[in-house]
Amino acid sequence: MARGDSGLLDEVPDLVEYPSVVGGTFAVEFLELPEEVLTTTLIHHQHYFPVEGENGRLKNAFLAVINTEPDAERTIARNAERVVTARLRDARFFWEADRKATLESRLDRLATLLFHKKLGTYRDKAERIAPLARWIAAEALGADGRTADYAEQAARLAKADLTTDMVREFTELQGTMGGIYAREEGLPEEVWKAIYFHYLPIGVEADAPPTREQLGKAAVTWAAVSLADKLDTISGLYAAGERFSGSRDPYAMRRQAHGVVKILIDLPELTGINKALSIEPLLAKATEGFKQIAGQAPAELNPLGFWQERLKYVVEQRGFANEFVRSVGASGDLTPLKWRRKLEVLPEFTGSPAFDQLATTFKRVKNIARELKDSTPVPLDRLSDALRDASETKLYDDLQTRMPRVHSATAKQDYRGALSELAALGPAVDKFFVDVLVMADDADLRRARLSLMAHLRDVVLGIADVSELAGEQA
Repeated sequence: MARGDSGLLDEVPDLVEYPSVVGGTFAVEFLELPEEVLTTTLIHHQHYFPVEGENGRLKNAFLAVINTEPDAERTIARNAERVVTARLRDARFFWEADRKATLESRLDRLATLLFHKKLGTYRDKAERIAPLARWIAAEALGADGRTADYAEQAARLAKADLTTDMVREFTELQGTMGGIYAREEGLPEEVWKAIYFHYLPIGVEADAPPTREQLGKAAVTWAAVSLADKLDTISGLYAAGERFSGSRDPYAMRRQAHGVVKILIDLPELTGINKALSIEPLLAKATEGFKQIAGQAPAELNPLGFWQERLKYVVEQRGFANEFVRSVGASGDLTPLKWRRKLEVLPEFTGSPAFDQLATTFKRVKNIARELKDSTPVPLDRLSDALRDASETKLYDDLQTRMPRVHSATAKQDYRGALSELAALGPAVDKFFVDVLVMADDADLRRARLSLMAHLRDVVLGIADVSELAGEQA
């Protein structure tokens, strides 16, 4: 059976006009090479289809699509076999030669490979991401000391395969070969799989590789190493003055940022860790080593607007409607898992009368609350004596009752519960604006009413800017 999950089914039709298929074989001894080497040779270098048996294992055979009706099928097949055999013979030589040196022994050679003229060599990068991966594992993900040790070890070795002959010839296998060589050395699964998958994810879809099943025991170490590598790259490039524009992104900064967001937004499914991690503290840690390079404060090295746009892109690619994305993103929060969970429940509330009332009036709430300007709102528990009208007292009482419930639900990431409490405020807010003149002549009363609006604004914006969902009615 030809293996067609490699993208060849999309690629090959564009390469041929009059397709025909011939089959070829190679020496069975080459099956001793890692499957990744065989498929890279056949697919990426030759555009041939590997053939697998009923057990899912590769066979020593391939299918080649040619652009003509074969007059001498066997001659064409022999020529294809000759090219494949030559490449596999080289790969076997590299495979045997590379394994004579451990990944650890290759670290010094990384000092000969430049990562970036302002950021040093890949050895320098390895020395940065190793402690960063340990910190992410231990402090951000809450892993135990042994897991943090594995994350640090994997990060330190993650780029070592760049010095191997195999990766110099088969550049598509960087990272992958490092993991394979680490496995051959007998390093723990938590280490070799973290190296093997550390360039992933590439896609932003929920099912984009790697999966939890693929990661196995290495899920947490992989997340720490992958995050450390990507955050270090983006932070370092910003510090070095690199930028992207339009379709120009030579260092794939956007793609790497999407990888960070993908890991954090799917953290429970990928690692079993149900934590909503903000990007900001991870950035702060990653940028610590670059302040002297850029001559800037760490916070300036990664413009948060860049990350806000990357987060919006990822959730939009997952099919969340633009108005919901704007609503959730209005707070400026950079916690991908919170975004996802809010977006999953927010559409349930649109269309309910109480929620629509709140959404329609909330733009007025925000605009009026701005009249406080730089003044600090009067604390909520000190407003009751200053408020006079029955409608504002009702809104005050509702807010006093529901605000703790909103905060409690939010702390548990129960956004359905939090939105239910907010929706219940809708009628009281609507009645308030019908009955109450906020900008009263009495300065104390005016400040009390503005403070009430400010507290209402803050508790709602903690979840989403619901005015984005009011459409033309707002």
